[in-house]
Amino acid sequence: MKEKKHKYEVSYRACLGKGADGKYHYKRFIGVSNTSEAKALDDAKKQAERWKATHECCEKQEEVSITLRQACDEYIASKDSVLSPSTIRGYDTIVKNRLTGIMDVPIAELTQMQIQIEMNREAKMYSPKTVHNDHGFLSAVLALHRPDFVLHTRLPEKKQHVTHVPSNDEIEALLKFIEESDYELYKAILLAAFGSLRRSEICALTIEDIHDNVVSVSKAMVPDKDEHYVIKETTKSEAGTRLVTMPMDVINKLLCNIESDRIVNLRPKIISGRFRSVVRRYGLEVFRFHDLRHYQASILHAMGVPDQYIMARGGWKTDATLKNVYRHQMDEKRKEVEDDICKFFSDRFSL
Repeated sequence: MKEKKHKYEVSYRACLGKGADGKYHYKRFIGVSNTSEAKALDDAKKQAERWKATHECCEKQEEVSITLRQACDEYIASKDSVLSPSTIRGYDTIVKNRLTGIMDVPIAELTQMQIQIEMNREAKMYSPKTVHNDHGFLSAVLALHRPDFVLHTRLPEKKQHVTHVPSNDEIEALLKFIEESDYELYKAILLAAFGSLRRSEICALTIEDIHDNVVSVSKAMVPDKDEHYVIKETTKSEAGTRLVTMPMDVINKLLCNIESDRIVNLRPKIISGRFRSVVRRYGLEVFRFHDLRHYQASILHAMGVPDQYIMARGGWKTDATLKNVYRHQMDEKRKEVEDDICKFFSDRFSL
């Protein structure tokens, strides 16, 4: 009979006390639960208590509270097999470079005031998005080790990104500029603007992923914790795995002059860097490579395509991004309408 796998597994490092060598000894226990990580942690702690009750290899001591840094390391280790390399790399960066004011505080002694002071300090140095990410990681770690500690931290408001959705003329000019000078970037733009692929998805795409005029998006190129790019056999989210139908003319362009099994022989950072240079070199309004995905969403919306299909084609899990794109379009349309209103009154009454 196949052993049933529990939904949640948590690793817990328990202090067994001081041994004959004068050093504290530790033992790791794995807690399991089908309902929550907190209950899995509680299961691991109970295992530790039962083990200590029946073993006397060390003097019984009060459990030594691990520091926040140690708790973060244990959390990352417990998630190593389920999170993406880029997510693990981001967590490692937080542990090494941020939350420095509280990293060495025993986790049992950490207070809301200390956390608030640390978030205030970070808000002066980092963007609101970074502060929110750091606090989210801290909250996840505390949820395992101190599940009853409910955070009420006041965080800086996130800045609303103003999206520039490129026009048809801008896309046409961009493609014309680089078709001869940078064909790899040219193919990347085709995939983003006409297929709504992300950089990571574009860089992982191979010849085997194209069947007739259908592109299969199922993997991504991401940096690991050592900044080495690896191919992850999943996309950014579950919604990201999809089939995208593209014009046959575009498919022919993608398969032209292929030097390896990869469709675009560039890495994500290189795509962004080259794209930024091209936009500035030819005097186009500055926008990001990622905004090419918004271009396609805006075109499909103008064609009357249902949001549900736009989300499926672009690999969006929610409609939050689409609403941001549409808001940009509505702001432009509102200006046109208001100009028409003003012109009407001026012309009608000869003011």
